[in-house]
Amino acid sequence: MKKIIYITILCVSLLFVCLEEVLSESKFEKEPFWTEEFQDGLRPNKAFWEIEWKAYKNEGQAYLPFESNSFNKDGLLHIRCLKQEAHGKKCTSARVNTKGKVSFLYGKIDVRAKMPVGKGVHPAIWMLPEETTRPSGEIDFIESMYCWGDNKIQVNVHVYDKEDKNHQYQKMVDLRPDEWHIYTLEWYKDKLVFLIDGERVHQVLKNQLIAWPYDRTHFLLLNVAFGGWGGSCGLDYDILPKEMLVDYVRYYKLKE
Repeated sequence: MKKIIYITILCVSLLFVCLEEVLSESKFEKEPFWTEEFQDGLRPNKAFWEIEWKAYKNEGQAYLPFESNSFNKDGLLHIRCLKQEAHGKKCTSARVNTKGKVSFLYGKIDVRAKMPVGKGVHPAIWMLPEETTRPSGEIDFIESMYCWGDNKIQVNVHVYDKEDKNHQYQKMVDLRPDEWHIYTLEWYKDKLVFLIDGERVHQVLKNQLIAWPYDRTHFLLLNVAFGGWGGSCGLDYDILPKEMLVDYVRYYKLKE
């Protein structure tokens, strides 16, 4: 009898999970509003991507807009961190973003990617608001670092209040980031839902946050940093080169 009850509860639970996934999918447009498959040209498409040229003081890399650091090949975007000196840094990398080119507000965003791991490597897929008035927010689909090991990643929501204090709502997830995964954000008017390979791993509700800055447009960033906060457990420049691979980005609008 207990076995029958257990099987019944399990079946009902699975039914609710499947029903939730179906209902979630129906809330978004069937066809993507914008997609990037990285098929055109050798460089990231200038109509979509800004390639930064900057050396952040608290990080170990210089971001450069050179083909050696970011390029398209075989339908993949490569973001490569190299051991070479530039602008007072011991390595170079790339950080690309869609600011002023492709904006996001509500909907579902899928990014299929494979991330580098290693001592000092800190890759991320994330979003920032186009206007930085406080309160403002940051959305991290994924970030990883050596301190957590090769089998954990973090998804995170940051809210910066009017005094610029950083309130974080994060979740550690058991996952190998150096394997291919689909990182998904479902962005609703009252919640942010994070999925990996279609499985929900984190959710943040509007009424949980100190403020809700997620009612304004954001842009997407892809980068591989080295050192800084990501190097909290040490650096090893000899592991370079390391690279992030991105297969596609697909953005589905939320149905009105």
